[in-house]
Formats: sequence, structure tokens, C-alpha cells
Amino acid sequence: MKIVSILLIIAAIVCALFADKIDSAVKGRKKVKKVIVVFSIGILLICTIAIIAWIL
Repeated sequence: MKIVSILLIIAAIVCALFADKIDSAVKGRKKVKKVIVVFSIGILLICTIAIIAWIL
């Protein structure tokens, strides 16, 4: 579970970093960027909680 959480965190960070390029590629008019950033933040929070719970 810990490895999957870490991989999802890395994927969320990469998606958030390239959100502008993804948005311009699909011509989303900044709507796609907002969706990507919101999902990335959610994944980061959920996976961080999962890792902390696994440690405790």
C-alpha cells in the first residue's frame, strides 16, 4: 500500500506541474487545469493520510 501511495503522489505532482501544458493541448480554457490541480491536491491528501496511518 505504501508503494502505491508513493507512486500516486509522484503522478499527482507530475500532473500538477504540467497542468498548463495539458490544458493548452486540449484547449480547455483553464478549466482542465483547475480540475487537474484539484484532483492532484486530493490525491496528495488521501495518500499522505494513508502513509501516516500505515506508519502509526
